[in-house]
Amino acid sequence: MAQAVQVSLRIPGTSPMPELIRLIQDVEAAGFDGAGILDSQLLCRDTFVTLGQAATQTSRLTLFPAVTNPFSRHVSVLASAIQTVAELAPGRTKVVVGTGYTSASTIGRKPATLAEMRATITTLRKLLAGDAVDFHGTSGRLAYASGRPVSLLMEPIGGKSYFVPTIISPLCFTLSSTESAARASEAATRATTRATRTIASLRMGSAQFSRLCRAQVLSNALTGMRRASSPGLRGACPLH
Repeated sequence: MAQAVQVSLRIPGTSPMPELIRLIQDVEAAGFDGAGILDSQLLCRDTFVTLGQAATQTSRLTLFPAVTNPFSRHVSVLASAIQTVAELAPGRTKVVVGTGYTSASTIGRKPATLAEMRATITTLRKLLAGDAVDFHGTSGRLAYASGRPVSLLMEPIGGKSYFVPTIISPLCFTLSSTESAARASEAATRATTRATRTIASLRMGSAQFSRLCRAQVLSNALTGMRRASSPGLRGACPLH
């Protein structure tokens, strides 16, 4: 039997925190599987503060940064933030690492490279497992690491990074193979067009947009996505 498609909503933290948390609660109530919080320090509220708040105000939703990067935070700080959120939402936390395009461009630096992304994921895996890591000759470990696995994924940046999640804003999908990537991406793009246009036109984060109306739009969007799903869309594939 084919695995059910996991559908998450990517949410920019541009609204005040109380409104943002209410939106995340509505996303859960609508039946989405996860919520990814945009990580761009000059454009959005802090991602991990938002995820921590969301963890205490939801019960089922998978929570993750969508996406974080190797340079906004030292990898040890990133590991600490991830572990903290994972304690608040055990079993429903994951991490997606990307190039940090807007995080970089807004502070005048280049996005992260594939090598930097891989190195960050490797170090995060060790720290979250409680293992020691060498930091320029100094050995350090996360003293409060639980050792429980947290999915660490990479946002694709081209042909070199297949077998990792493809994120189509504002709806998130994950691909299971290189062969299915183009077909699934095309299908997902077509399927999201109407829902995305509807959500955008109704200004989902706006104070004028009633929660009742928002709940209906979210529910309709999710229904449309599930109906349009294809065998190429699968659950998230960790980068090994």
